[in-house]
Amino acid sequence: MIRSLKAELVKLFGYSTFWVVIAMHALLFLMVLLIANNATMNLNGVETNVLLSKPYTWGTVAWLASWFNLILAILFIIYVGNDFLFGTFRRSLLDGFSRNQLFGAKLSMLTIFAIYVVVLVSLAAFIATPVLKSTSSLFVSYKYVLVLFVQVIGYLTFAMLFVVLTRNVSLSIILYLLYFALIEPIIRLFLPDKIAAYMPVKIISNLTPMPDFLGIMAKQFSLDQQNVSDSTLNAIRGLNDAPTLIHDVGFAIIYIILFAAVSYYIFRKRDF
Repeated sequence: MIRSLKAELVKLFGYSTFWVVIAMHALLFLMVLLIANNATMNLNGVETNVLLSKPYTWGTVAWLASWFNLILAILFIIYVGNDFLFGTFRRSLLDGFSRNQLFGAKLSMLTIFAIYVVVLVSLAAFIATPVLKSTSSLFVSYKYVLVLFVQVIGYLTFAMLFVVLTRNVSLSIILYLLYFALIEPIIRLFLPDKIAAYMPVKIISNLTPMPDFLGIMAKQFSLDQQNVSDSTLNAIRGLNDAPTLIHDVGFAIIYIILFAAVSYYIFRKRDF
């Protein structure tokens, strides 16, 4: 396994597209974080910069980082798909690697991608968010960054399923994006709300919402309800009646295991 992982790292780090996409991902996230840190808007008496104050900092940073998960998913599709396209899997098998080693190396690289996101988010937040420069209660709500780790793995295992299934980079990217933006949302329209809430994209993408800001708004409105209609207040309260974080993470992990298991089964049966 170590030998196959080293081979994957050498291959990935020597791939110029990887560095271009990773740099774009990091720069976009940093740019959005800096804008969010310096821009201030007033929404019904609530300043948006409260999003980056304690104890909301890590939840907000994780939410901002989640905007760019699709970039990493597309990169991962290209990375795995190239092994099908250029016959790398076949050559690796001839070089003595087993299918288990090859698939295990892909899972390891997938995990490394997720670790990269956690490191990027943590370092960027420390540098760009003044409130974290104070050492008191530094890691309050850091759990949201750990949830982001699970979310990234969810995005990437789902991406791996598409590329293993189709063995075509372009088709995998198109189907993956269509499923996120069109196919599942349409399917959810025809399902009862209780069932639609458990669809994979719904569960995984909702791991990093904006619950803290909605909670602040609800509290603010509760203190000053004379300026807000009852329908607005009830709508905001309703948005906060989401399933618990542990509940969502649990179902996301189930989907991750399912995606990985199906991908492994297909990978084992594929003729390279």
